[in-house]
Amino acid sequence: MTDAAAEEAARKLFAGPCDFVWGATSAENLPPERLNEVAFVGRSNAGKSSLVNALTGRKSLARVSQTPGATRQINFFNLADRLMLVDLPGYGFAKRSRTEADAWQAMIFAYLRGRARL
Repeated sequence: MTDAAAEEAARKLFAGPCDFVWGATSAENLPPERLNEVAFVGRSNAGKSSLVNALTGRKSLARVSQTPGATRQINFFNLADRLMLVDLPGYGFAKRSRTEADAWQAMIFAYLRGRARL
C-alpha cells in the first residue's frame, strides 16, 4: 500500500461513525474484547482525550477538562465497528487520594496486561 493509499484509508476510517460504548471503573467490568484496541496512555492532562476528539473530528466525543484527572474510568469508543479507541486515565499529577490513585494504577495495569487485542 502506498503512503497516499494508507492516508486515504485512515481518513475514511476516522471520518466514519465513532460512539462511546463503555466506561470501566474497575478491571472486573472491562468490556469483552471484540475489536482490536488502540489505547491512549500518558500523564494526567497530556491531551489523550483531546487526541481522541481530534482523530475522530468530534469536539466532545471524549470529555476533556483543564483539571488534571478528569478521566476517571477507561473509556471505550467504537470506531466504525472496525477498531476500539481506548482513553485511559492519566498518571501523575491529579487531585485524588493515594487509595484512589493506587486503584487506578491497578485497573490500568490489569487492562494493559490482560487485553489480547491491544
